[in-house]
Amino acid sequence: MNKRCSRCGSEMRIMLRNVVYRSKVRINHVPVHVCQNEYCSHSQVVDIIKDDLKKLMSDLGTHPTRQAIEFKDISEFSNALVLVANEPEGSTARIVIEERINELLDLFLLAQSLGDEDWIMDIRKRLVEIQYV
Repeated sequence: MNKRCSRCGSEMRIMLRNVVYRSKVRINHVPVHVCQNEYCSHSQVVDIIKDDLKKLMSDLGTHPTRQAIEFKDISEFSNALVLVANEPEGSTARIVIEERINELLDLFLLAQSLGDEDWIMDIRKRLVEIQYV
């Protein structure tokens, strides 16, 4: 998921940042591309999570109450990055992601057995997102 900065052409890296919405809502663990050029430092929300972030902001409305939201609870891509970042040294990202995929597949089977179509669709979306980590 390499990306070049649209302003200076330098390499960008994905970092988890906090985003403040309407000066009242702090959204934690939002994946953002950040330019590595110290004179530029341009940042941009990762494409795969833009729709989730827009929907969240839309749901919050124009006059939200003061609160903090964990974006990792909304976006599987963000959740996977947090899982990898919180793993002890020596663990590989691949193992952490494989474990999460297995958890999602178990949940998928449960959702199927219950016939919960909304839950099934949510898990499918999460499985698609996690492939980009």
